[in-house]
Amino acid sequence: MGIVFSSLQVVPGLITLAGKSIPFWGFSYAYHPRPRPQLPGPIIQATAGDYIRMALVVRPNAPFGEDLSIIFPGQEGVEVRSIPRFPFRPVQPQYADGKMVSLTDYLAAGEIGAIEYRFRAVRSGIYLYESGTNSAEQVQMGLYGVIVVRPVGYGQPWHPDFRTAYGRDTASRHDIEKILVLGEIDSAMHNSVVSRADYNLLDFRPDCWVINGRSFPHSIAPDDDSSQPYGSAITCRVGQRVLLRILNAGFQAHTLALGALTGRVIAEDGYPLKIGSSDATYEKTAVTVGPGRSVDLLVTPPHPGEFYVYDREYRHLVSDDRFPGGMMTKITVTP
Repeated sequence: MGIVFSSLQVVPGLITLAGKSIPFWGFSYAYHPRPRPQLPGPIIQATAGDYIRMALVVRPNAPFGEDLSIIFPGQEGVEVRSIPRFPFRPVQPQYADGKMVSLTDYLAAGEIGAIEYRFRAVRSGIYLYESGTNSAEQVQMGLYGVIVVRPVGYGQPWHPDFRTAYGRDTASRHDIEKILVLGEIDSAMHNSVVSRADYNLLDFRPDCWVINGRSFPHSIAPDDDSSQPYGSAITCRVGQRVLLRILNAGFQAHTLALGALTGRVIAEDGYPLKIGSSDATYEKTAVTVGPGRSVDLLVTPPHPGEFYVYDREYRHLVSDDRFPGGMMTKITVTP
């Protein structure tokens, strides 16, 4: 058991989608000489049994005019403290004048300082972390990221849990892993939020659909050090087991089609569907992932070729009204 510690801050920035720059808010590592917001935020990796400690920092040279917090869906026993002097206590929803103002403890707008959350990552799986304050606005603006919890022995070739997502006897052994975070962006809302213009959330009309913060064909470009750092292209050989770890950070459900491939769903929302002799895994040619949910899917390509993974809602496959674009990526299979 170890401790995985991260310090994050919220930084405004710009992303490029459909040939236009869109303002967003992203998590960035705090205390970095040149803080860079990311969409999605930094990936936090831990081993089951670790304590994850995450500080949310507002620095004097980078104040932020919003209440800020982080929640951890799927994690139990989350505690919080104000840094540096106060003891940890269980997180609680926050109220003002009898009305809920946050799903958890938060830093108030204009407050300079830090708040730290911690919990024990008991179960292997893949989870979101995201804003818990004014979430309808802040999550859409980009305040979300991913936590990957691996079983003990994941990186040890002699261990029975080697390269498994959930441990032995869970049918989750794989050769290649790819995280795919789904989302959609209403650029009009983003522009309204940063300019403090009126915006009615009932008017939410996304015009960009993304995987890992990128639209096709940008989605299949390599990882880089921009504010959209994570590519989603996959290259494998025939017969290799590819684990697609799909999370939906958006507000809409998305059905990802696997082209001419068939996958086996091995886990949902961080719960493996096979444990020992009890096997509830199932095959799908397309999988629907609701908002806030996750699905782990194993694909074993039987022959070489190019296979496109895309949102079955065809209106989501355009960028600036031109096909192809939007929520699509590619699996390239070599002999």
